[in-house]
Amino acid sequence: MKVASHSAPAAAVTSGEISALNGIRALAVSLVFFAHGGLEHLVPGGLGVTLFFVLSGYLITTLMQREYSTTGTLALTAFYLRRIVRLMPPLMVVVALTALLASLNLIDGDFSPRGLLSVLFYFGNYHVIAYDFSGMPAGMGVVWSLAVEEHYYLLYPPLASLLLSLRRPKIAALVLVSLCSAIFGWRCWLAVQGVSENYISMATDTRADAILAGCLMAFVSNPVMQPVAAPRLPRDLLIGLGSLLLLLATLLYRDELFRLTLRYTLQSVAVALLIRLAIVHAAKPSLRWLSSRPLVYLGTVSYTVYLSHQIILNGVQRHWPELDWTATLMLTALLTLAVAEPMRRWVEQPSVRLRRYLTPGRRQRSPQPQPIPSVAQ
Repeated sequence: MKVASHSAPAAAVTSGEISALNGIRALAVSLVFFAHGGLEHLVPGGLGVTLFFVLSGYLITTLMQREYSTTGTLALTAFYLRRIVRLMPPLMVVVALTALLASLNLIDGDFSPRGLLSVLFYFGNYHVIAYDFSGMPAGMGVVWSLAVEEHYYLLYPPLASLLLSLRRPKIAALVLVSLCSAIFGWRCWLAVQGVSENYISMATDTRADAILAGCLMAFVSNPVMQPVAAPRLPRDLLIGLGSLLLLLATLLYRDELFRLTLRYTLQSVAVALLIRLAIVHAAKPSLRWLSSRPLVYLGTVSYTVYLSHQIILNGVQRHWPELDWTATLMLTALLTLAVAEPMRRWVEQPSVRLRRYLTPGRRQRSPQPQPIPSVAQ
Protein backbone atom coordinates (compact mmCIF):
# COMPACT_ATOMS: atom_id res chain seq x y z
CA MET A 1 0.00 0.00 0.00
CA LYS A 2 1.19 3.49 -0.79
CA VAL A 3 1.87 6.18 1.76
CA ALA A 4 -0.82 8.83 2.05
CA SER A 5 -0.26 11.60 -0.43
CA HIS A 6 -0.06 14.35 2.18
CA SER A 7 2.87 13.24 4.29
CA ALA A 8 5.94 14.59 6.00
CA PRO A 9 9.35 12.95 6.17
CA ALA A 10 10.13 10.80 9.17
CA ALA A 11 11.70 12.71 12.03
CA ALA A 12 15.45 12.42 12.21
CA VAL A 13 16.97 10.22 14.89
CA THR A 14 20.61 10.86 15.52
CA SER A 15 21.12 9.75 19.10
CA GLY A 16 17.89 8.22 20.24
CA GLU A 17 17.11 11.46 22.10
CA ILE A 18 13.68 12.99 21.54
CA SER A 19 13.20 15.87 23.95
CA ALA A 20 9.47 15.29 24.43
CA LEU A 21 10.20 11.68 25.42
CA ASN A 22 12.64 12.88 28.05
CA GLY A 23 9.71 14.89 29.35
CA ILE A 24 7.66 11.71 29.51
CA ARG A 25 10.51 10.02 31.40
CA ALA A 26 10.37 12.91 33.87
CA LEU A 27 6.63 12.40 34.35
CA ALA A 28 7.15 8.67 34.88
CA VAL A 29 9.83 9.06 37.52
CA SER A 30 7.81 11.81 39.21
CA LEU A 31 4.82 9.48 39.55
CA VAL A 32 7.03 6.86 41.17
CA PHE A 33 8.72 9.43 43.43
CA PHE A 34 5.50 10.92 44.80
CA ALA A 35 3.84 7.53 45.20
CA HIS A 36 6.79 6.30 47.28
CA GLY A 37 6.73 9.60 49.16
CA GLY A 38 3.39 8.81 50.78
CA LEU A 39 0.91 9.82 48.09
CA GLU A 40 0.27 6.34 46.75
CA HIS A 41 -3.46 6.82 47.45
CA LEU A 42 -3.47 9.77 45.00
CA VAL A 43 -0.50 9.22 42.66
CA PRO A 44 -0.34 6.05 40.53
CA GLY A 45 3.28 4.99 40.90
CA GLY A 46 2.57 1.76 39.03
CA LEU A 47 1.50 3.78 36.01
CA GLY A 48 4.90 5.48 36.09
CA VAL A 49 6.56 2.08 35.76
CA THR A 50 4.25 1.17 32.87
CA LEU A 51 5.27 4.44 31.18
CA PHE A 52 8.92 3.43 31.50
CA PHE A 53 8.18 -0.03 30.10
CA VAL A 54 6.27 1.15 27.02
CA LEU A 55 8.83 3.88 26.35
CA SER A 56 11.71 1.38 26.57
CA GLY A 57 10.07 -0.95 24.07
CA TYR A 58 9.40 1.88 21.66
CA LEU A 59 12.84 3.50 21.87
CA ILE A 60 14.85 0.30 21.65
CA THR A 61 12.85 -0.89 18.64
CA THR A 62 13.23 2.52 16.99
CA LEU A 63 17.01 2.44 17.44
CA MET A 64 17.07 -1.08 16.02
CA GLN A 65 15.01 0.04 13.04
CA ARG A 66 17.42 2.89 12.43
CA GLU A 67 20.43 0.58 12.62
CA TYR A 68 18.82 -1.96 10.30
CA SER A 69 17.80 0.68 7.75
CA THR A 70 21.36 2.06 7.77
CA THR A 71 23.46 -1.12 7.85
CA GLY A 72 21.07 -3.87 6.72
CA THR A 73 21.62 -5.86 9.91
CA LEU A 74 21.60 -5.71 13.70
CA ALA A 75 24.93 -6.03 15.49
CA LEU A 76 23.65 -7.93 18.51
CA THR A 77 26.98 -8.08 20.34
CA ALA A 78 27.32 -4.30 20.07
CA PHE A 79 23.72 -3.92 21.27
CA TYR A 80 24.36 -5.98 24.39
CA LEU A 81 27.58 -4.07 25.09
CA ARG A 82 25.75 -0.75 24.75
CA ARG A 83 23.12 -1.89 27.23
CA ILE A 84 25.78 -2.98 29.72
CA VAL A 85 27.60 0.32 29.36
CA ARG A 86 24.33 2.23 29.80
CA LEU A 87 22.91 0.36 32.77
CA MET A 88 25.72 -1.14 34.81
CA PRO A 89 27.94 1.86 35.80
CA PRO A 90 25.15 3.88 37.53
CA LEU A 91 23.76 0.71 39.11
CA MET A 92 27.15 -0.33 40.49
CA VAL A 93 27.80 3.15 41.91
CA VAL A 94 24.39 3.23 43.62
CA VAL A 95 24.84 -0.32 44.94
CA ALA A 96 28.31 0.51 46.31
CA LEU A 97 27.10 3.69 48.02
CA THR A 98 24.05 1.89 49.40
CA ALA A 99 26.19 -0.95 50.77
CA LEU A 100 28.49 1.60 52.41
CA LEU A 101 25.57 3.45 54.04
CA ALA A 102 24.12 0.14 55.23
CA SER A 103 27.45 -0.95 56.73
CA LEU A 104 27.62 2.35 58.65
CA ASN A 105 24.04 1.78 59.87
CA LEU A 106 22.90 5.00 58.20
CA ILE A 107 20.04 3.25 56.38
CA ASP A 108 17.91 0.26 57.30
CA GLY A 109 18.70 -3.24 56.12
CA ASP A 110 21.70 -4.73 54.39
CA PHE A 111 22.57 -6.87 51.39
CA SER A 112 22.53 -10.62 51.79
CA PRO A 113 24.72 -12.47 49.28
CA ARG A 114 21.61 -13.59 47.40
CA GLY A 115 20.11 -10.12 47.48
CA LEU A 116 23.27 -8.50 46.16
CA LEU A 117 23.58 -11.03 43.35
CA SER A 118 19.93 -10.53 42.42
CA VAL A 119 20.56 -6.80 41.94
CA LEU A 120 23.81 -7.12 40.01
CA PHE A 121 22.61 -9.96 37.78
CA TYR A 122 19.09 -8.65 37.21
CA PHE A 123 16.87 -11.20 38.85
CA GLY A 124 15.80 -8.75 41.53
CA ASN A 125 12.12 -9.08 40.61
CA TYR A 126 12.05 -12.80 41.34
CA HIS A 127 14.13 -12.27 44.50
CA VAL A 128 11.58 -9.74 45.74
CA ILE A 129 8.72 -12.08 44.85
CA ALA A 130 10.32 -14.95 46.77
CA TYR A 131 11.77 -13.07 49.77
CA ASP A 132 9.63 -9.92 50.05
CA PHE A 133 12.42 -7.33 49.90
CA SER A 134 14.56 -9.07 52.53
CA GLY A 135 18.28 -9.27 51.75
CA MET A 136 18.27 -5.71 50.37
CA PRO A 137 18.69 -2.33 52.06
CA ALA A 138 15.47 -0.40 52.40
CA GLY A 139 14.54 1.24 49.11
CA MET A 140 16.58 -1.04 46.88
CA GLY A 141 13.52 -3.04 45.87
CA VAL A 142 12.89 -0.72 42.91
CA VAL A 143 15.34 -2.91 40.98
CA TRP A 144 12.49 -5.32 40.24
CA SER A 145 11.50 -3.24 37.21
CA LEU A 146 15.11 -3.06 36.02
CA ALA A 147 15.15 -6.85 35.97
CA VAL A 148 12.05 -6.93 33.75
CA GLU A 149 13.66 -4.52 31.30
CA GLU A 150 16.98 -6.36 31.34
CA HIS A 151 15.27 -9.64 30.48
CA TYR A 152 13.63 -7.83 27.58
CA TYR A 153 17.00 -6.47 26.44
CA LEU A 154 18.38 -9.99 26.55
CA LEU A 155 15.58 -11.86 24.78
CA TYR A 156 14.07 -9.35 22.35
CA PRO A 157 16.97 -8.45 19.99
CA PRO A 158 17.10 -11.82 18.15
CA LEU A 159 13.34 -11.63 17.60
CA ALA A 160 13.61 -8.01 16.43
CA SER A 161 16.38 -8.98 14.03
CA LEU A 162 14.17 -11.67 12.53
CA LEU A 163 11.14 -9.39 12.25
CA LEU A 164 13.18 -6.62 10.63
CA SER A 165 14.75 -9.03 8.14
CA LEU A 166 11.29 -10.14 6.99
CA ARG A 167 10.34 -6.55 6.14
CA ARG A 168 6.72 -7.56 6.65
CA PRO A 169 5.26 -5.18 9.25
CA LYS A 170 1.96 -7.08 9.35
CA ILE A 171 3.77 -10.25 10.35
CA ALA A 172 5.75 -8.33 12.99
CA ALA A 173 2.52 -6.87 14.34
CA LEU A 174 0.88 -10.30 14.43
CA VAL A 175 3.83 -11.81 16.30
CA LEU A 176 3.93 -9.03 18.88
CA VAL A 177 0.15 -9.00 19.37
CA SER A 178 0.27 -12.78 19.86
CA LEU A 179 3.00 -12.45 22.49
CA CYS A 180 1.09 -9.71 24.30
CA SER A 181 -2.07 -11.84 24.20
CA ALA A 182 -0.22 -14.86 25.56
CA ILE A 183 1.18 -12.85 28.48
CA PHE A 184 -2.26 -11.38 29.17
CA GLY A 185 -3.79 -14.87 29.15
CA TRP A 186 -1.05 -16.15 31.46
CA ARG A 187 -1.66 -13.23 33.83
CA CYS A 188 -5.39 -13.97 33.89
CA TRP A 189 -4.81 -17.66 34.60
CA LEU A 190 -2.41 -16.88 37.46
CA ALA A 191 -4.86 -14.38 38.98
CA VAL A 192 -7.71 -16.89 38.86
CA GLN A 193 -5.46 -19.49 40.48
CA GLY A 194 -4.78 -17.11 43.37
CA VAL A 195 -1.11 -16.42 42.64
CA SER A 196 0.27 -13.55 44.72
CA GLU A 197 -0.12 -9.95 43.61
CA ASN A 198 3.65 -9.54 43.96
CA TYR A 199 4.24 -12.19 41.31
CA ILE A 200 1.64 -10.87 38.91
CA SER A 201 2.78 -7.25 39.24
CA MET A 202 6.56 -7.83 39.17
CA ALA A 203 7.42 -11.00 37.23
CA THR A 204 8.87 -10.66 33.76
CA ASP A 205 6.52 -13.29 32.39
CA THR A 206 3.50 -11.27 33.55
CA ARG A 207 4.62 -7.70 32.82
CA ALA A 208 6.70 -7.84 29.63
CA ASP A 209 3.62 -7.15 27.50
CA ALA A 210 3.88 -3.45 28.47
CA ILE A 211 7.33 -3.31 26.88
CA LEU A 212 6.11 -5.25 23.85
CA ALA A 213 3.30 -2.68 23.42
CA GLY A 214 5.99 -0.09 22.79
CA CYS A 215 7.71 -2.43 20.33
CA LEU A 216 4.40 -2.94 18.56
CA MET A 217 3.87 0.80 18.17
CA ALA A 218 7.33 1.14 16.65
CA PHE A 219 6.51 -1.49 14.02
CA VAL A 220 2.92 -0.46 13.32
CA SER A 221 3.10 3.34 13.21
CA ASN A 222 6.43 4.92 14.11
CA PRO A 223 6.50 8.66 13.39
CA VAL A 224 10.25 8.74 13.85
CA MET A 225 11.10 6.14 11.20
CA GLN A 226 8.18 6.30 8.80
CA PRO A 227 6.67 9.09 6.70
CA VAL A 228 3.96 10.75 8.78
CA ALA A 229 0.63 11.63 7.23
CA ALA A 230 -0.39 15.24 7.80
CA PRO A 231 -1.79 15.29 11.36
CA ARG A 232 -5.55 15.41 11.65
CA LEU A 233 -6.10 17.43 14.79
CA PRO A 234 -9.75 16.48 15.49
CA ARG A 235 -8.95 12.77 15.19
CA ASP A 236 -5.77 13.03 17.25
CA LEU A 237 -7.55 15.10 19.89
CA LEU A 238 -10.20 12.39 20.22
CA ILE A 239 -7.50 9.71 20.47
CA GLY A 240 -5.66 11.70 23.12
CA LEU A 241 -8.76 12.42 25.20
CA GLY A 242 -9.92 8.83 24.82
CA SER A 243 -6.54 7.53 25.98
CA LEU A 244 -6.51 9.84 29.01
CA LEU A 245 -10.06 8.83 29.94
CA LEU A 246 -9.11 5.17 29.56
CA LEU A 247 -6.15 5.66 31.91
CA LEU A 248 -8.40 7.43 34.41
CA ALA A 249 -10.94 4.61 34.25
CA THR A 250 -8.26 1.99 34.92
CA LEU A 251 -7.22 3.92 38.02
CA LEU A 252 -10.74 4.46 39.36
CA TYR A 253 -12.09 0.95 38.80
CA ARG A 254 -10.81 -1.01 41.80
CA ASP A 255 -12.02 -4.55 41.12
CA GLU A 256 -9.16 -6.82 42.25
CA LEU A 257 -9.25 -9.21 39.27
CA PHE A 258 -9.32 -6.29 36.84
CA ARG A 259 -6.39 -4.62 38.61
CA LEU A 260 -4.26 -7.74 38.25
CA THR A 261 -5.16 -8.55 34.65
CA LEU A 262 -6.80 -6.23 32.12
CA ARG A 263 -5.66 -3.00 33.78
CA TYR A 264 -2.04 -3.47 32.71
CA THR A 265 -3.07 -4.16 29.11
CA LEU A 266 -5.37 -1.15 28.82
CA GLN A 267 -2.81 1.15 30.41
CA SER A 268 -0.11 -0.04 28.01
CA VAL A 269 -2.32 0.62 24.97
CA ALA A 270 -3.32 4.08 26.20
CA VAL A 271 0.28 5.01 27.04
CA ALA A 272 1.53 3.86 23.62
CA LEU A 273 -1.07 6.02 21.86
CA LEU A 274 -0.19 9.03 24.01
CA ILE A 275 3.53 8.61 23.36
CA ARG A 276 2.90 8.56 19.61
CA LEU A 277 0.82 11.73 19.84
CA ALA A 278 3.53 13.39 21.95
CA ILE A 279 6.05 12.72 19.15
CA VAL A 280 3.80 13.77 16.27
CA HIS A 281 2.63 16.96 17.97
CA ALA A 282 5.77 17.78 19.98
CA ALA A 283 6.03 21.24 18.41
CA LYS A 284 2.44 22.19 19.24
CA PRO A 285 2.05 24.76 22.06
CA SER A 286 -0.15 22.35 24.01
CA LEU A 287 2.68 19.80 24.23
CA ARG A 288 5.75 22.01 24.10
CA TRP A 289 6.00 21.85 27.89
CA LEU A 290 7.20 18.25 27.56
CA SER A 291 10.37 19.65 25.99
CA SER A 292 10.93 22.29 28.67
CA ARG A 293 14.40 22.38 30.20
CA PRO A 294 13.42 21.22 33.71
CA LEU A 295 11.52 18.19 32.41
CA VAL A 296 14.18 17.31 29.84
CA TYR A 297 16.84 17.51 32.54
CA LEU A 298 14.84 15.36 34.94
CA GLY A 299 14.25 12.85 32.17
CA THR A 300 17.98 12.79 31.44
CA VAL A 301 18.82 11.87 35.06
CA SER A 302 15.71 9.73 35.61
CA TYR A 303 17.65 6.45 35.76
CA THR A 304 19.73 7.55 38.75
CA VAL A 305 16.72 9.25 40.34
CA TYR A 306 14.74 6.03 40.01
CA LEU A 307 17.57 3.92 41.46
CA SER A 308 18.33 6.13 44.44
CA HIS A 309 15.25 8.08 45.47
CA GLN A 310 13.61 5.53 47.74
CA ILE A 311 16.87 4.71 49.51
CA ILE A 312 17.36 8.41 50.20
CA LEU A 313 13.71 8.84 51.22
CA ASN A 314 13.94 6.03 53.77
CA GLY A 315 17.18 7.53 55.15
CA VAL A 316 15.59 10.96 55.53
CA GLN A 317 12.56 9.49 57.29
CA ARG A 318 14.82 7.54 59.64
CA HIS A 319 17.12 10.41 60.65
CA TRP A 320 14.63 13.29 60.58
CA PRO A 321 11.30 11.75 61.64
CA GLU A 322 10.14 15.14 62.97
CA LEU A 323 9.96 16.61 59.44
CA ASP A 324 6.51 16.99 57.94
CA TRP A 325 5.59 15.44 54.60
CA THR A 326 6.46 18.48 52.50
CA ALA A 327 9.87 19.01 54.09
CA THR A 328 10.66 15.29 53.81
CA LEU A 329 9.92 15.21 50.09
CA MET A 330 11.78 18.46 49.40
CA LEU A 331 14.89 17.26 51.25
CA THR A 332 14.68 13.88 49.52
CA ALA A 333 14.38 15.55 46.12
CA LEU A 334 17.38 17.81 46.78
CA LEU A 335 19.55 14.93 48.00
CA THR A 336 18.47 12.73 45.09
CA LEU A 337 19.40 15.40 42.55
CA ALA A 338 22.68 15.93 44.43
CA VAL A 339 23.45 12.28 43.65
CA ALA A 340 22.04 12.36 40.10
CA GLU A 341 24.00 15.36 38.82
CA PRO A 342 27.50 14.03 39.59
CA MET A 343 26.37 10.69 38.22
CA ARG A 344 25.30 12.39 34.99
CA ARG A 345 28.58 14.25 34.61
CA TRP A 346 31.11 11.67 35.67
CA VAL A 347 29.44 8.33 34.98
CA GLU A 348 26.63 8.62 32.44
CA GLN A 349 28.15 11.15 30.02
CA PRO A 350 31.38 9.13 29.60
CA SER A 351 29.16 6.09 29.09
CA VAL A 352 27.27 7.93 26.33
CA ARG A 353 30.52 8.58 24.47
CA LEU A 354 31.48 4.91 24.74
CA ARG A 355 28.04 3.79 23.55
CA ARG A 356 28.35 6.03 20.49
CA TYR A 357 31.64 4.34 19.67
CA LEU A 358 29.85 0.98 19.90
CA THR A 359 27.03 2.10 17.57
CA PRO A 360 27.43 0.77 14.00
CA GLY A 361 27.89 3.53 11.45
CA ARG A 362 28.89 6.14 14.04
CA ARG A 363 32.61 5.91 13.51
CA GLN A 364 32.23 6.79 9.88
CA ARG A 365 29.71 8.78 7.91
CA SER A 366 26.65 6.65 7.31
CA PRO A 367 23.98 7.00 4.61
CA GLN A 368 20.63 8.53 5.41
CA PRO A 369 18.42 5.78 6.85
CA GLN A 370 15.46 4.79 4.75
CA PRO A 371 11.90 4.80 6.12
CA ILE A 372 10.81 1.52 7.66
CA PRO A 373 7.60 0.07 6.17
CA SER A 374 4.60 -0.11 8.49
CA VAL A 375 1.27 -1.90 8.41
CA ALA A 376 -0.27 1.37 7.20
CA GLN A 377 1.77 1.36 4.00
